[in-house]
Amino acid sequence: MTSQEKKAYLERYKEADREIDRLCEELSRWRARATKITPALSQETAGGREEGNQVELAVEKIIALEGQINTKIDELLIIRQRVEDAIQTVMDGTLREVLTQRYILGKRWEQIAVDMNYSWRRIYQLHGKALLQLCIEFQYEPVI
Repeated sequence: MTSQEKKAYLERYKEADREIDRLCEELSRWRARATKITPALSQETAGGREEGNQVELAVEKIIALEGQINTKIDELLIIRQRVEDAIQTVMDGTLREVLTQRYILGKRWEQIAVDMNYSWRRIYQLHGKALLQLCIEFQYEPVI
């Protein structure tokens, strides 16, 4: 596996994290919409049509959406765990820290250099070494 392929594999952590955040926000929006619906006092509208209970329909949609979101979040958490496991295959703690700060915490190279008290060039070198040591075992992976 090339270094580029390993970087792409590790980037999946941030992608999964962003997707989980997006799904949670979507669920939150649906819940907010449901609380804005007021139940009708009558089953008939001014036009004489039956509309049913809007609150009940909204709750049913939210429950269905929660099930879909929870399934997707479970898949995304598997991806995150596999990326974390791959980083743990790097035996050197300094190299593992570079990967963790970059791919798990999402820090910029300059910030990693400051945090670890290295030049940014040295961080690039350490990153390259870390990628060489990284061992990724392929298993069934859910697709985002």
